Formats: sequence, C-alpha cells, structure tokens
Amino acid sequence: MSSQYINNLYRELLSNTPQTVTIAIPENMGTGQIRQVVTKRGAVISDWKMNYFSDMNVRGINSEEYIQLLFCLSDGVSWNIAGMREGLYLEKGETCIYRGHGKMESLCYAQNSNFAFKNIKIPVSYFKQLLGDYFEDSEISAYEKKLLTGFSKVSITPYMEHIFAELKDFSHYRGGLGYLFLESKIHELLSVYLSEVLELRILSSDLYPISKSERDSIVEAKRMIDGQLAFAPNLEELSKQIGISISKLSKGFSTMYGIPVHAYIIDQRLERAASLLLESNMNVSQIASVVGYTKPSNFSAAFKKKYGVIPKKYKETNQIK
Repeated sequence: MSSQYINNLYRELLSNTPQTVTIAIPENMGTGQIRQVVTKRGAVISDWKMNYFSDMNVRGINSEEYIQLLFCLSDGVSWNIAGMREGLYLEKGETCIYRGHGKMESLCYAQNSNFAFKNIKIPVSYFKQLLGDYFEDSEISAYEKKLLTGFSKVSITPYMEHIFAELKDFSHYRGGLGYLFLESKIHELLSVYLSEVLELRILSSDLYPISKSERDSIVEAKRMIDGQLAFAPNLEELSKQIGISISKLSKGFSTMYGIPVHAYIIDQRLERAASLLLESNMNVSQIASVVGYTKPSNFSAAFKKKYGVIPKKYKETNQIK
C-alpha cells in the first residue's frame, strides 16, 4: 500500500514538473538542437544551438500576444519584418526586447556559422500584470511606451549570463517547485533587463539630481565598463573619456546605480566568473584571468566574500549535471 502511494505521488510530481522538449536539427541539414520549456504562466524559455550545411531561410509570424527577449551568444543574425523598411540585426553579445507584430518575419541562417541564442517569450497579458503589481502609473506608462511599441537593444551583462546558467537548475526541483523556480528567474532577469534597457533615463528626472547630459555620460561610462569588463578603465580614465569630472562621475554613478564604480566592476566580474564556473570547462585560474584578475588568490578571496565559498567549491556544489 505504501509502495503504491509513493509510486502515485512520484507520478503526480513528474506530471506537474516542467518538461524540457528537445528538437534536434535534421542530420542532413546541419547540427545542433533546440531545447524548450514552458512555465505555468505561459512563458516559453528556449535554448537554440545550430550550424547549417547551407544557407537556411526561415519564415514565420511573430504573435502579438508575446514579448520577445532574444540573447545572441554566438554569430550574429539579421531578420526582416513585413512592412518595415529597415531590417533588424543582433550581434554576438547583444540582446533585444520587442513585442511581436503579428506579421511575417524572415531571416537567413548563413551556412557553416555557429548560432547560439537564448529566447524568452513572455505573454503580454502576464507582462502587463507584472507591471501593475510592482510599478506606479508613471513608470508603467514609460515601460509600455518603450517596450510594447519599439525595439530596444543592449549588451548582455555578466549578471544576465549568471541567470542563464542558473535557469537550468529548475530540473533539480520536483512538482510545482520547478515552475516556481523558473518564474522567479524570469522575474530576476526582467528586473535586470528592464534597468539596462531603460537606463533610468525615461523615468522622472526629479528622482536624480543630475543633469540629463551628465546622466547620459554616466550611462555611457557603464556601457564602457560592461563592454570591456576584464580591462575596465579606472575612475580617472573613465572621467576623461566621457568628459565629466571624477567627483561628478563617482557621485552620479552611485546615485543612479546604487553602487560605486569600483564596486560595480568587481561585482560584475564575479557575476561573470560564477556563470563561467557553471557553464564552461575552464579551471579557476583561467576564469580568474578571463574576468580580469592577475592573481587567482585575489580572485578566490573576492569570490568567497560575495558567494560565501571559494570558486572550486561553488562549481562542485552548483555544477549543472
């Protein structure tokens, strides 16, 4: 009796657990696969890895019912939307967000190119519910204007990469816990993503006692850091390159992003390191070098301060099987 109960319980857990669907690229067309999982709220999380033997033309209608978050991790790709004069292009290391147009989209995957994408489709109704739950009317208006009517593109940050790595951990949970974990990671990613897309500029300027030109310069400084994290300029170099004083840059950066420049660089380097520990085959010394540490011991100390364990232990206890 107890054995039957356990068996039934296990079957129920499995049936209510997020299921990953894997579609392999036909062997006569190329190599790779597409992996996809759907959450309880209807968000679709996909992982695309493809390499085609010949140019592959793809066409399809992008539903207006979804917001698309596309992350390009390898070779870039361009696509066209019916009725639009200019095409859209995403380079390696870039991410974009836009609402489906309900129109035909067409793109071409060039032969012998490695394509790697992360894609998250969020139902518009779900997205609007989240806005209503967490934001004021003025903020909601700004977000909807920016995200539901246009095409926004920013660089993929180390924090985003870290979230990608952790997304796979949903398989460690059974039953509704798996769905809860996925939803929490989507919320976390949206929080990071929205702050990057909006760059705090479209919100009310009275929130920040900084002129628009200075805000734009500080946003540019952040982008410079994100674009060359391992060799990020110091405060003095940044101030020269963006054309504002060190004191204005230092105070303004802390005001807008809630963290000093130097602390931000360290934090982003460690986020990048954490994702590499989970998803790459590099050892700790290699990862330390990649994220900008010349001494592995300094890297390990900083990593332990942030995550509570040394890098090797973090990899052992969090490695995705």
